[in-house]
Amino acid sequence: MTTTTIEATAVWIDDDCAVIAHWDGTASVRELRSEVPAHRRSTGHVRHDPTVRHGGGAPPDDRVERDRAGHLRDFLESVAASVPAAGDVEVVGPGTVHQHFAQVLAEIDRHRGRSRVIRRTTMGPLTHRQLIAWLRERAGDPPRRRGVEPEA
Repeated sequence: MTTTTIEATAVWIDDDCAVIAHWDGTASVRELRSEVPAHRRSTGHVRHDPTVRHGGGAPPDDRVERDRAGHLRDFLESVAASVPAAGDVEVVGPGTVHQHFAQVLAEIDRHRGRSRVIRRTTMGPLTHRQLIAWLRERAGDPPRRRGVEPEA
């Protein structure tokens, strides 16, 4: 009796890093770090120059945010290039970055004429082992569970 192993990939991604886990009977994990600048958090009270017309003189933060969006797009495209072509893809992560990544991946697949299922799930941080176990379960090949041996 032969068993067919389903090939599947899970990508856990946020703006700091991406972890690509691939299952084809054996597990492989690859981690990619990003160079995306962090969002600026609240700066407290900001005084505006009364001599500048409302809406004029775009603050430098707009430029920083545009640069961040460009860096993020580059990071998402580099991660998409590292995702194996075979099998369905599960994209997971917190926030909205995993949603943007799923769109980028679907866009690249459409451009290359590739047809595969790309699913998104919001999920907090996972260890590499947890991600592989989750992926195996989704692929229909859950890891064996070890039970507690009874005392003699």
